[in-house]
Amino acid sequence: MTNDITIIADRVYKKYCSNLKRSLRYGLLDLGNEILGKNAWGGKLRRDEFWSLQNVSFELRRGESLGIIGVNGSGKTTLLNVLYGLLKPTKGKVRLRGRVGAMIQLGAGFQPVLSGRENIYTNAAILGMSNRVIKQKLDEIIEFADIGQFIDAPVQTYSKGMLMRLGFSIATHLVEPDILIVDEVLATGDIGFRSKCQKRINDIVDAGASLVLVSHSNAQIEALCQKTLFLNKGVVKGYGPTPEIIQDYLAYINQNTLALKKEESAQETNNSATHNAKMWQHADPSHFEVTKIELLNATREPQTQFCMLDSLVIRLHFVAHRPVNGLVVRLTITGLDGKEISGFKTGESDRPNWHGEGYVDCIVPELPLREGVYAIDAAAAQKESSRHTGQILFKSQSVAEFSVVPHLK
Repeated sequence: MTNDITIIADRVYKKYCSNLKRSLRYGLLDLGNEILGKNAWGGKLRRDEFWSLQNVSFELRRGESLGIIGVNGSGKTTLLNVLYGLLKPTKGKVRLRGRVGAMIQLGAGFQPVLSGRENIYTNAAILGMSNRVIKQKLDEIIEFADIGQFIDAPVQTYSKGMLMRLGFSIATHLVEPDILIVDEVLATGDIGFRSKCQKRINDIVDAGASLVLVSHSNAQIEALCQKTLFLNKGVVKGYGPTPEIIQDYLAYINQNTLALKKEESAQETNNSATHNAKMWQHADPSHFEVTKIELLNATREPQTQFCMLDSLVIRLHFVAHRPVNGLVVRLTITGLDGKEISGFKTGESDRPNWHGEGYVDCIVPELPLREGVYAIDAAAAQKESSRHTGQILFKSQSVAEFSVVPHLK
């Protein structure tokens, strides 16, 4: 382990047992085997056991920052606990060099009946600090926490945000860590304090510390982390530069969201034929028929994933088997919950009379949508007069789907 490497995770595995009684029994058996010098892990999962981590490897150098992302239950917090030493890996090794500052559960060690100020002294004493050093750091800790007169109130009266403020301030000011491990502690608190926390973390990393951060906020990972590890069910699905791995993660999320939505739709209709009949509702296919819905980018190329503020073109292709006088097409963007996103719909087509093949475009110059998956609802009608829409030709929900991702740095 060279001097500039602070963390090495080498083929780390961690298993759990979902049955409490069996877990206690397995734990005693494994402890006995370990005392006797036998291999505590037999190489196979026993009944009710499952992998929380499988073959996780990476290394981190001084001044580098690593983000860990993944859906709930992917093993992120388990990995942090293994790195910090709270959990022992079933197999593999973890090596850390230097002082470790962990923010996994801020405020978990606070004494509820003591005041915030008293808890600062208690935490400092546990770390072996002298009263002189504590007094030097006290004002800085209190000022950063910014909880006012509540610093002298029992912490059992604190809100979750106040506990987070004081815990973060203590964890980042009492020690000067070489390795900083952070788990979702910036998820609460007002935007001003979160910004102050991010600046404090950047200062610590700029001073030469290594950062390991777990967060569900892609923007936070992008702002703080140079490299990212993407976990899925305990397995590393991606490891590398943050923009590339976040792109892979978002693609995975969108793919699985669409798959789940299609599965739910299939269950509701029992078979694909019934599903298609429900989704594509033509009043009279011998008169007017929609043949295709395309999603295009600004250069009119097919695309299903767009960045925020990109141009989106929704193109509805149709065939008018008999003349259609005054075609009106309405294309609407909705969320996956079916709620309409206002402001996106077409008016009339540029030709008053249609007969044969054609298409109508709905152009959204800049998508003001946050990241997520969206659907397109479509309807077409024949105008009865200059003011009123008459016969409905086509009406359907979720005729196409697309995803929106943030612009990557």
